[in-house]
Amino acid sequence: MTVTTATEVALRGRWILVTGGSKGIGLGIAQELRRQGAQLVLTARGADDLARARTACLEVPAPDGEARVETVACDIADQASVAALFERVHELTPGLDGVIANAGTGGVVPMLDLDVAEWDRIIATNLRGTFLVVQAAARAMIERPRPDRSIVVVSSVRARQFRPGTLPYSCSKAGVDQLVRGAAHELAPHRIRVNAIAPGMTLTPLMLAGTPDAERIAAERVPFGRAGQPEDCAAAAAFLCSGAASFITGANLAVDGGESLL
Repeated sequence: MTVTTATEVALRGRWILVTGGSKGIGLGIAQELRRQGAQLVLTARGADDLARARTACLEVPAPDGEARVETVACDIADQASVAALFERVHELTPGLDGVIANAGTGGVVPMLDLDVAEWDRIIATNLRGTFLVVQAAARAMIERPRPDRSIVVVSSVRARQFRPGTLPYSCSKAGVDQLVRGAAHELAPHRIRVNAIAPGMTLTPLMLAGTPDAERIAAERVPFGRAGQPEDCAAAAAFLCSGAASFITGANLAVDGGESLL
């Protein structure tokens, strides 16, 4: 007997936008949403990366076999680019059921060596860009109402648990956490849910570029004895997008194997 979960039923046919959807956590989330039947719009800065991500998603069997995967290039730190993204989303979809605000960047530089340009780069993408996406998504959802609308923001345990060399990243994610709380409160009258997931050390290209020995460090420091995988975050994001989370808003779900307990 095949058992279909409530989450799988809830995501069938739902249109979900995934920012930073070409690799890492974003791609992992997109593939899980596809597996559960969602129709996707993936966005990232690089057209070639998006093409590869689309192929990777289409290789995942969907329950109905015909779930669409669209791609739109966008730099979320640029307001005009975000506006163009949502104009294209309006053309491609009957309305958004969900948005995964995942796009982000980082780097490892000690505070005393940190150039203000590097600070601005990280804040511009992680905080300004996330705000632009959440605001535009909320406006689009209000303009074209759908039965159950959800925005899931990818934050980080670094928002609350500092690690040397990650000051602009940690500050940006702390701001994102407050953005989620504020947006959840202001959008509740519109029945738009806003939640966050907070990954710990997760084996993504971004993490490995800044911390090549992340797997060893996680094995030593994380209570579960390993680093996270994009699939760990994907399951949490899919749940928060689904009707199973219909009365959850303003939450921040740690997906970290217990790292934030330390």
